[in-house]
This record gives sequence, structure tokens and C-alpha cells, in this order.
Amino acid sequence: MQTKTKKKETRKPLLQKLGESLLQAQQEIDDLVRQLSLGKAEAKEKFEEVKNEFIEKVNEMKQLAKSSFDKSMPIALKLKLEELELQLRVGKVDSKESFDLQRTALVHATIALENEIRKTLEKLEVSGYFYHEIEKFLLKLEILRLKFGIKNFEIKDTFRTRMAKAKKSIYSFVDKLSKISTHENHMGFKDEIAEAYKHLKSAVKNL
Repeated sequence: MQTKTKKKETRKPLLQKLGESLLQAQQEIDDLVRQLSLGKAEAKEKFEEVKNEFIEKVNEMKQLAKSSFDKSMPIALKLKLEELELQLRVGKVDSKESFDLQRTALVHATIALENEIRKTLEKLEVSGYFYHEIEKFLLKLEILRLKFGIKNFEIKDTFRTRMAKAKKSIYSFVDKLSKISTHENHMGFKDEIAEAYKHLKSAVKNL
């Protein structure tokens, strides 16, 4: 009984956090592109920054996952989180080749974690938040991959247009979250998170 009550009490803050994080993600992606296009940031430096930020998110995922189970966290999920954290702590890159190697390992470990989340957390409240953080990280890695491979990294009008669509989609979702009651089914959120990132990915493809 206490567990059910606790879930009802914590649900609203988690939904609110998801909405705020999606809005922040759109801004972070936009800022990262602008900084790289204007030469205000080096790709190697931003790569380390993105990795360090995601280490914090992985630690947060660990805590949320632990609190989501009555007993201990499933060992497979624990191992996937630890493997991703290990890859995030690999040393700094000094060339495009070393970046490509690290990025490939990170993408592999991140997708492995995402697949494990589908198996163990799909029906739990935290799954939407996890999917969002993973998609944001993978999209930042893609932006950095483009920066490493393109000397003239410019913002095109199509990027601005599609980013505006992404922002509109996210605001619509956040508005929906604000109206959800603690008793309402939340399983459709994954689709709407995916839709928001579909727009963000479309914008990045037009760089």
C-alpha cells in the first residue's frame, strides 16, 4: 500500500521533469549546433563535455532504476549501465580516428542499454525519461560526428525550420503532460518522445 502511495506522489514530479528535460534538450541541441558553426567551441572539447554530462545522467538512471524495483536491480540492466559508464570514462580524443572509435563504442553501449531498458523497464514510469536522455545523447554524438567530418559547419534555413517544428512538437507534449492526472495511463509517452526526437533528428540531417 505504501509503495502505491509513493508512486502516486512521485509521478507528477517525474512527468514534470520529463517535460522540462525535453525543452532543455531542444535548447541544448540548438546551442551545440550554433557554437560549433560559429567556431566558439572545438569538437574535441565539446565531445568531452557531452560525455561528462551523460555520466551524470547515467548515475541518475542508476538511482531511478534502483528505486523502481521492490528488490535489487536486474543484473543485466546493472551491467549495461556500468558498461556504458566505463566507455564514457575512456580518455580524451586527439584525432578524428580516435573520435570515431570512441563514438562507435559509445553508440554500441548506449543502444545495448536502450534494448535492455525495453526488456526490464518498459512498463515503468522511468522508461520515458531514460529513452529521452539516451536519444539526446545519441543525437549530440551525431552532431559531433558531422563537425569532425565537415570543415564548413553551417546552419541552413532548413535546419532552422525543422528545429522550429521540433520545438512546437515538444511544447505540445509538455502541455499535454501538465494536464495528466496521477491516474491516467502514461504508456503512450514513448511514441510522443520518439516524435519529438524525429523532428530534432530531421533538423540535424539538414545541417
